[in-house]
Amino acid sequence: MELWQALQGQFPAFLLVALRASGLFLTAPLFGQERIPETVRILLSVALAALVFPYVGVVPGQVPDNAILFLVMGLKEVLTGIIYGWSAMLMFEGLVLAGQFIGLQMGYAQANILNPMADVQRPLLSEIYFMMGLLIFFAMDGHHFLVVAFQKSFQAVPVGKLIFSGPILERLIYMCGQIFVVALIIAAPICGVLTLMDLILGLIARTAPQMNVLLISFSLKIYIGLLTLVLSLPFTFHFVRDLLHQLLAQIVQVL
Repeated sequence: MELWQALQGQFPAFLLVALRASGLFLTAPLFGQERIPETVRILLSVALAALVFPYVGVVPGQVPDNAILFLVMGLKEVLTGIIYGWSAMLMFEGLVLAGQFIGLQMGYAQANILNPMADVQRPLLSEIYFMMGLLIFFAMDGHHFLVVAFQKSFQAVPVGKLIFSGPILERLIYMCGQIFVVALIIAAPICGVLTLMDLILGLIARTAPQMNVLLISFSLKIYIGLLTLVLSLPFTFHFVRDLLHQLLAQIVQVL
């Protein structure tokens, strides 16, 4: 009976931790995608909350007795988890944007496919870069680091203490800006080669007007673009790996 009463006293605090975990799994890489069933995400949230609850230091006195105040605190916890998961997804959005840049330059912009994980249409190259980023993420045990960042989030933002301030908004805006930086760095080698090829084809069209350069350029840009993409894969791999180290460190400091 005493054990049951103790568990009942701890349940509201455990529920707040589970709500923050549910916010994390709403936006985290792969786990927050549409192809993951909601039941699986709920079970993962409860399991993660049970894993970190003994270490977060939540006491029953921190949980309000009023239902409205408890609801407001629960919404804050969900939003806190969403921010952490969304921060982890920013690098992958940079990879998707890089694929869009390259696909537009190569002529793949019309070859969009339906992404079952995001329920949106994306170019084929964006999906390739996105899947490569996910493979590197799991190869580096990024999902383990997310659990560590989730546990440390209670030290940075105790339960119900989320307050948006100037430094937090500046950091979030800075991380959003990193999407374009990542996309430009990854796409720069391939787009540079394709731009140089456009200049060469333009010179050929001026010197030999009888040649149908426009028709030749369609297939030639695809071949040259794919060749450059394959040659740049080692650079892309090392860049994404180093970037993941920085990103995972920023997730801990985001709030």
